[in-house]
Amino acid sequence: MKHLVLVVLLTFDAFPNPLVANQEYVRSAFKFSQYKPNTGIGFYTSKTCDFINIDHLVSLKDAYESGAASWSDSKKKTFANDRANHVPSCGRVNSSKGSAVPKDFLRRSNDGKGLDYKIVRWCEYVTKYHAVKIKYGLSFRINNRQLFSSCDFEI
Repeated sequence: MKHLVLVVLLTFDAFPNPLVANQEYVRSAFKFSQYKPNTGIGFYTSKTCDFINIDHLVSLKDAYESGAASWSDSKKKTFANDRANHVPSCGRVNSSKGSAVPKDFLRRSNDGKGLDYKIVRWCEYVTKYHAVKIKYGLSFRINNRQLFSSCDFEI
């Protein structure tokens, strides 16, 4: 008699860590140390900004929802302060982006519901975003694969 064996591949995301399952995202848990950018030009728009600040390419909330919830306090702090995950951003653009993943950031940039702007360094942004996610072993499950393939690479 033949037996059918069903193999199920599960990812970390399939099983929430029971130690953090009841915790919610708290930005301050990442202990980000804000610093003054050395430019007045926003990364996303390549325009001069009235006010500029540091933006996390992979937002702290995105990281939390993609695997960082189970990290130690030390690793969260390392991630939050890793300059490979930082770009200078016009304050209004950064506020518009918020904690959005790339697909939502792109939608927010031109949805007509608020501040509209053109992201002129889109492929550089998603390439850097991808590199940070890989570096820290974060999940891509909430990301839109089409947006990455538009820049000639797959996730």
